[in-house]
Amino acid sequence: MTVHKMITVVALAAFTATGSVSAEDTEMEKSMSVASKALKSLRTIPKDDYTAAAEAVRTAHEAILKSMSYTATMVAEMPDGVEKEKALADSRRILGLNYSALCALELAYLEGDAKKIEEAYDQVKETKKEGHKKYTDD
Repeated sequence: MTVHKMITVVALAAFTATGSVSAEDTEMEKSMSVASKALKSLRTIPKDDYTAAAEAVRTAHEAILKSMSYTATMVAEMPDGVEKEKALADSRRILGLNYSALCALELAYLEGDAKKIEEAYDQVKETKKEGHKKYTDD
């Protein structure tokens, strides 16, 4: 597995983490845990409570945005050079795609449009699916 691929796996794994945070977790992992919990809360929010759903999605994308200000441990530990710069850029690119998809989902909830919500949620799932297909050993 290349370093580039390992960085992406770490970023995606953190994004889909179980939501548990330990004392050893980095600030990035803590932010990803907040995002994960917020997205999981959508399962318990009534489908017609667009305000609560939009708030949960906003919490998730704010946590993703915050995580983009940190450097994944694996990247930080890489030797300085182009490969490290590429790994950092790619991990932020993936986070950016997640952020964008979540913003679209929030907008759909704010509009209260069930069709747009479904389409935006599909976009979130497709991003996750693409990341897993490319960057996990499953």
